Amino acid sequence: MIEAFRENGLNALPVHSQVKSSRLELLLTTVYHNLNKRLDPSQQIDTDRSITLLQSFLLGAYDKQQTGRLTVFSIKIALATICAGKLVDKLRYIFSQIADPSGAMDHDRFADFLENALALATAVFEAPTFGYTEAAPAQCFPKDSTVNVSLFVETFLAEPTPSCLMWLPLLHRMASVEHVYHPVQCDACQARSFTGFRYKCQRCANYQLCQSCFWRGRTSGSHSNEHEMKEYSSYKSPTKQLAHSLHKSLQCLPTASAKAGSSPFDSRLHSSSSRPALDLSNIIPATPNALRRLHPPDPKPAAAAAAPPLFLPGQLSNGGADDEHRLIARYSAKLSGRAEYPVGSGRSLSERCLDDRTMIARLEEENSEMIREMNRLDSQVALSEDDHMSLIRERKWRLEEQMFAMQAKRRELMTQLEQLLPALNNLQSPANSVAGSALQLPDLTSRLSTAFRGSSLPATSLQCDLLSAADDITNNMSTLVRHLDTATQEALVNGRASS
Repeated sequence: MIEAFRENGLNALPVHSQVKSSRLELLLTTVYHNLNKRLDPSQQIDTDRSITLLQSFLLGAYDKQQTGRLTVFSIKIALATICAGKLVDKLRYIFSQIADPSGAMDHDRFADFLENALALATAVFEAPTFGYTEAAPAQCFPKDSTVNVSLFVETFLAEPTPSCLMWLPLLHRMASVEHVYHPVQCDACQARSFTGFRYKCQRCANYQLCQSCFWRGRTSGSHSNEHEMKEYSSYKSPTKQLAHSLHKSLQCLPTASAKAGSSPFDSRLHSSSSRPALDLSNIIPATPNALRRLHPPDPKPAAAAAAPPLFLPGQLSNGGADDEHRLIARYSAKLSGRAEYPVGSGRSLSERCLDDRTMIARLEEENSEMIREMNRLDSQVALSEDDHMSLIRERKWRLEEQMFAMQAKRRELMTQLEQLLPALNNLQSPANSVAGSALQLPDLTSRLSTAFRGSSLPATSLQCDLLSAADDITNNMSTLVRHLDTATQEALVNGRASS
């Protein structure tokens, strides 16, 4: 931020001089472009949108008369207040803007600072709570007091913060935890994970809330809003917490020395001091291997008497690391609430490592076999699906060929019938009955045309229509032949009669 002020020449201007909105836009462009240079390509921000939003916010907060101009002091105070720097650094920079040449705070400039800072809260509709009043500077420092930079920083970092600026530390804390990830479940909204603050009840067992539910007063179960809650701005896994506890608890154990009796701890252990020795028997029970090393079978009583009566894990010469690991495991079991820890079978560390490698190799082999079996089943399923689809396609092609053949036969039969019907209609009958019989053929023609041109009819309906048409043709032809025979006979009879 300071680099952007220097690049745009704002440091050389008087603090109460005014600049145009175009110069403010140039300043914000420098800020965001410098920020993008420090970010990864995946975390780049939209500079045009960010510049437009921030410029509109600053003009709305400070340019009440809509003149398009802001003071240099207002721009510096606003950007220093809402930037993502350390709170201590921000307070030191603000003090540098309101201090006199002697290094003490100027109360008039401090009043201007409060007015400009509280204008940001007023812009987000918090004027009833954090609006500027004439009594606001006196809430922070007395009028005639001498305030240096240390007192200024301590005042705004202390608890409680002055009421007019109590939102400033909270704003900084919220910005610092905006991307903090908590992989735990909120007991109110049941969210599996969340970001921001995390609140844990000090009375209910493992009851945790996200910041949204805590700020809205949401609860569940037997939890109440009257319970004391602890705020967390970071997350530590239970494994790291246990390791930290073990590290702090096991700091009482000494480290192994190069030679027995050469460390100051050994000399104090065997001295006749009045300070009692550290007894860990009630915390870490001794293992059988450690007991055998503590009391080795020796036929010489003098050597047994000369042996030290107590050894700690770091002082064992043979297999000391193995015993230390076993003792740490037993102590971990005791801290976790288990009554006892299963004692090892007495095998060496190399044998157990070999067994572990063998088991790992066997599990890897089983895993590879399972993967091969899964690949085989997938290939079989794919082949069966391909065969089924090929059979369906082949059947579809066969049905389409049959349909095309039937349509061709239907068109051929329709053509033949249409050629036959006009020939039958053109026959001239000498008798009126023959003509009357022929008049029924156009109806038959229309029925045949309708039957053969209906492409959407099913096969059964088409077959019935064809049979009906064939029956009608047969009946009409029989009737026509009978009428022709009758007409011929009547003509013969009339000819004989006339002769």
